Amino acid sequence: MMKNLFVLLFLTFAVVVNAAQIKDVKFICDAKKCEMGFQFASEDDLPTFFQKYDASAKKLTVGFSNTEFALGEGSYDIDAASEWVKSMRVFKDNYRGMQFLKIEMSVGPSLSSDKNEISLDGANFLLKLKGNKGKAWTLSKIFAQKKKEADKRALEEKKAAEKQAAEDKKAAEKAALEEKKRLAEEKKAAEKQAIEDKKAAAKAAAEEKKRLAEEKKAAEKQALEDKKAAAKAAAEEKKRLAEEKKAAEKAALEEKKRLAEEEKAAKKAAAEEAKRLAEEQKNLDKAIKEGGAISALLPGVKEFTVLMGSGMEQFRLVTDDAIDIKYVSGPDKASIITVGVAGPQKSPVFKIGAGSLVKSATWGANGLKLQLPVGLRPVVLVQDGALVLQTTESAIKKDGFIFWSARPDGIFVRDWMKAADASQNFDSFVNKYDKDSKKIVSGAQVFHLKPVVRELIVVEDEIDMYAGPNDNSQVINRLTFGDRLVNMDLVGLYYKVQSGARVGFVNRRSVSYKDELSAVQQERLKQVDKERGELSEGSVTIASQLDGMYEDRVTYSSFGRRDPFVEVKGLVEEGINIDQVELVGIIWESDVPMAILVEAKNPSISYTLKEGDKILNGKVLKITETDVLFLIQEFGVSRRYSMGLPDKYGGKK
Repeated sequence: MMKNLFVLLFLTFAVVVNAAQIKDVKFICDAKKCEMGFQFASEDDLPTFFQKYDASAKKLTVGFSNTEFALGEGSYDIDAASEWVKSMRVFKDNYRGMQFLKIEMSVGPSLSSDKNEISLDGANFLLKLKGNKGKAWTLSKIFAQKKKEADKRALEEKKAAEKQAAEDKKAAEKAALEEKKRLAEEKKAAEKQAIEDKKAAAKAAAEEKKRLAEEKKAAEKQALEDKKAAAKAAAEEKKRLAEEKKAAEKAALEEKKRLAEEEKAAKKAAAEEAKRLAEEQKNLDKAIKEGGAISALLPGVKEFTVLMGSGMEQFRLVTDDAIDIKYVSGPDKASIITVGVAGPQKSPVFKIGAGSLVKSATWGANGLKLQLPVGLRPVVLVQDGALVLQTTESAIKKDGFIFWSARPDGIFVRDWMKAADASQNFDSFVNKYDKDSKKIVSGAQVFHLKPVVRELIVVEDEIDMYAGPNDNSQVINRLTFGDRLVNMDLVGLYYKVQSGARVGFVNRRSVSYKDELSAVQQERLKQVDKERGELSEGSVTIASQLDGMYEDRVTYSSFGRRDPFVEVKGLVEEGINIDQVELVGIIWESDVPMAILVEAKNPSISYTLKEGDKILNGKVLKITETDVLFLIQEFGVSRRYSMGLPDKYGGKK
């Protein structure tokens, strides 16, 4: 026991001066014990030693400091079926500034610890293992045996290669002899074929010479026949041209007669149309003279109402069909709000001088268009099927409200601060306002009805203008792309139009309004107008026979009815209480999204909020297309509250 302790201490603290060398490794095992022996070349200067077992990898590693291995570094196969050592890998590694020779052994189940006892027997360093009955081996013998087997295998492979090379050489010589023989036979065959080809070529040349002589003879014969046929055809063509000339003269005479009849029919149609228009104008004048009800509003509109005062102006629009907020768009770049409801195909312009919010109204292709002042962005609200616009106003210099309402049967006017007048005429209404205050209406500009004749543009390369509304009618004019036409009426699939002094019909698929042209058609129209020396933008509308049908007329009366509007209050000082309001609209298409709220108990009181606006105990955090998110702070606690747009106002279910 003392001897083993001495060896261990010796190996641990020895100072290595010269590198030690392991000559061989042995595994000795009998019925009593098993041990591994590392045979050093000398008993002197034995190195430091350690051992380590890796249970997961089933590897035992032993290391010797500053040591060489006589058999060299590398991997050594021992016995893959062994329960002790299966293989070894010898390599060098640095550890804490000292170089170690490591022997890493893949082991079986019989070797499972790094607590193995060590001893020293002369130059043999022994690693005593627990267990017995293992197969003994010596690494140098295994190495020598494997080297011998490798040398033997290499010798056999060399002999096989030499044998294969000899066979390949013999086969190559045989193939070369056969190739030489084949080339000789091919040369002989080629010489024979050349003689035959020469004979065949001579024969073919003789036949070709004979064929060319025959073709020459046939060509001379055909040329003579063609000359005779050409002379005959020339005579027939001369005869045909004479007949065509005669027929053309006859057709020209008939065409001249037809054009004269068409011109006569066109003059007759124009006269009848002028007579009809004069009759319509006469009936219209008669109806006005007899006191017939002539609406001051646009067709399809029930009411225009304006309420101004106390820093606010409202405009209210009621149409025959109820208005839906989702069909209201704008203001666009031209400051136009479009109300998507059905209307007439033709419309005058309704100009409004009583107020600064809406300047004019007219029916367009997509609905009713309201022209606002440039840059104005009012609050837009739809309530009970009516459109309401609201903005600030500071021009009126007295308290109270001014109210007027235009309806098909007249104009109702009321001073909010005074009792309703039972009746008043229009002139007294205009003259009763102070001269220093803003003129709400003027005698000449209250409601100015101006004819709007929408011109049609030809969008096909060429079309016919007919005397009647069908393709079988007489063609009275030929039109080309870009020609302007005055739209007079729509008859089935045909527009009744005026082109210059002529009135006729064109297929509706061949023409289009300017605001309905595609981008490609608009560019082509600009080019055509440029070539013709015309201007596409700002051109004067073509004079029409419809001009006499329109005059500036105004009818009005008062009815003493109670004003449907109530005063719109501003924000309370402490802010809106969101528990007492409802979300009825979101203006999403503007640069700054805005939410429209109304009092739950009094829907006539409305508020407009933007992101960041303060409310009672909080502020508006976010506005989306369908929801408003509030941030509420009460009793030191912050919370978020979301208010969604109801389905009837355009929200999502």
